[in-house]
Amino acid sequence: MAFNVKTFYTRATTALVFVALLLGCVWYSYLSFVLFFTVVGFIGLHEFFKISENLQAKPNKYVGYVIHVLTIIVAIWYPFIETPNLRFLPHLLVVLCFCLFIVELFKKTASLQNVAYLLMALLYVTVPCCMLISMVLHFDYNEVRNFFQPQRVLGMIFFVWLNDTGAYLVGSFFGKHKLYEKISPNKTWEGTLGGIAFCIGLSFVVAGMFPQLATIHWVAISIIVAVFGNLGDLVESMLKRMAGVKDSGSLMPGHGGVLDRFDSLFFATPFVFCYLAFMGLL
Repeated sequence: MAFNVKTFYTRATTALVFVALLLGCVWYSYLSFVLFFTVVGFIGLHEFFKISENLQAKPNKYVGYVIHVLTIIVAIWYPFIETPNLRFLPHLLVVLCFCLFIVELFKKTASLQNVAYLLMALLYVTVPCCMLISMVLHFDYNEVRNFFQPQRVLGMIFFVWLNDTGAYLVGSFFGKHKLYEKISPNKTWEGTLGGIAFCIGLSFVVAGMFPQLATIHWVAISIIVAVFGNLGDLVESMLKRMAGVKDSGSLMPGHGGVLDRFDSLFFATPFVFCYLAFMGLL
């Protein structure tokens, strides 16, 4: 993969504008964080539904948008619920998803493919958004209240960006062995390993910036994000290749759409979330 100065300049310029918006919304307040990822989720769902239509599916996008909003509301409200009887809300959302099959059952032209792509869109976009929202609230048992702490998500975002940049630079100059040419012909093993190395190196810097987590946890998160972020990028490339499209959208010049920019973060988030939960850090 030859180094293209013009492409790199376009990507860098767009990234700077995007970085300013993202960091501002993520860091400013819990409200700006929630609103940002709610909107990002809406756009991501819209792009996923367009890809689905290219694959001859017709998921009910408006039902998807409604479930997206309801799921976000539950993710926001759940940490503050003190009444045990109201803790069934996440289970109610699962029941709602099962109702999609019932609705499809009574359609004149029923197709399980439509339900499958709708559920896949919610799993691929909405669930990571909700997990990110849940990760920024930290319960302080001393003061018995929740505090907004976006450092963990910011660290993940830094790892995604550095992994992407490191893989691009190392792959451009030293890439010779294709990673998975069938799905993503430009990715190389050299670039992938370079991105992972960059992330691990950054984890020590992030640990100094955000001491809320121990260094060992930041190292682990950097590896999780780098590995599963790369897999997430391949998965989205597979979806786009199946649908016959180059980008999921055209929102960001040089970067494509929301799914093109957030595919790694969305895919890595459930794995980081499970790691934090397993280590008792949520």
